[in-house]
Amino acid sequence: MRLKNNRILSKKIRLKNTLKKRTLKYYKKHKKTKNKKNQSNKYYLKGGFESQRVINVPYNENLLETITTSLAPIFELIPTFSKDLIYVSFGSKVNETTLEEEYVDDNYRISRVNAGYQMVPFFLCSNSNPREKLLCDGKPCKVLNIVIDIFNDEEQIEASKRYIIESLTNKRELDASLDTSNITQIFVNIVEVRDGIIQAAIAKGKNPYIAEEHYTSLGMIADILCKKMKEYTIPDKNFMLCNYIKFKHPNPAERKLEKDVSITLSKVLDDNEYNNSYYEWLGYKRMCFYNCIILGAYYSILDVLFQFRKLTMFDGYDKNQLRIFEISKSDFKKGQEKALDVFKYIIPIKNAAYDMEPPNGYPSNNFCYSLYDLMN
Repeated sequence: MRLKNNRILSKKIRLKNTLKKRTLKYYKKHKKTKNKKNQSNKYYLKGGFESQRVINVPYNENLLETITTSLAPIFELIPTFSKDLIYVSFGSKVNETTLEEEYVDDNYRISRVNAGYQMVPFFLCSNSNPREKLLCDGKPCKVLNIVIDIFNDEEQIEASKRYIIESLTNKRELDASLDTSNITQIFVNIVEVRDGIIQAAIAKGKNPYIAEEHYTSLGMIADILCKKMKEYTIPDKNFMLCNYIKFKHPNPAERKLEKDVSITLSKVLDDNEYNNSYYEWLGYKRMCFYNCIILGAYYSILDVLFQFRKLTMFDGYDKNQLRIFEISKSDFKKGQEKALDVFKYIIPIKNAAYDMEPPNGYPSNNFCYSLYDLMN
């Protein structure tokens, strides 16, 4: 027994040392230096996508019927992914490519926005998280990747496609290119829905920017998708819906929209018994968690933990995006045990050391691993 325990301990030490080396390498790549032109900072995207297409949702007064009709091509695909993975994102398109100085660590310059990983988190890629035996009946896992957002024109869609490729092949952020050949990607453009809601509100003499249809329409889309998931018996561990609708400096209308979207999507998934499938992006409030999503039920708890000084291991690391990969369970002292439990529900969407297996193996209840799973 002692020999077995020593082997396990030795494996964990080797893993920790490897991760430390990877992190230091990542730091070195991003350490503040004078900008130099580098034409060879990309890998080739492995395999490309299985397929990509765009669905434009029109607007009319019977919005439920319009949405249902428009999403029919997705409904046809869902049965073919009944043993695989389905990932849906709201509000993940690329709006800009660089973070402002106020969001960037002074010592380590990680200034690229993570929109590419919001649309396609690293754990969806076939070479980043070999979960076949746990979730996909021993076969390579396929992924149905649905990106729902407002694209003002075709160029915005193409820009998002390009940014995904730039993110998943960036040599400064990855040791090797990610492989998306297992991913079927669908962009759902709801710009006409947004415009129709604004015009209808104006016609009724309402404020067009705070019309409740802006968030209830998203609830309709989520509800229709969830009902189809249930119809085809997709288990919650194989389905993730993530809300990325967050604003850097929200005005009152944007702050209200954030809150209303969160409440609406959370309720829809809860009503459909997919509450364990609903995640929210942690946004810009604390950049150390910029590359993370959290199970919806725990979203507000993280703020409470910081308020009551239960996460002191992040003191001085407010903008350090790599700190989440450096902490260990021993960093949580007496009185911080419940804070450690919350990390079981925080999921990284971007990880430079993506090919490393967690110290205690992959969890069996989800198609991605948590920060807790990565800790020694």
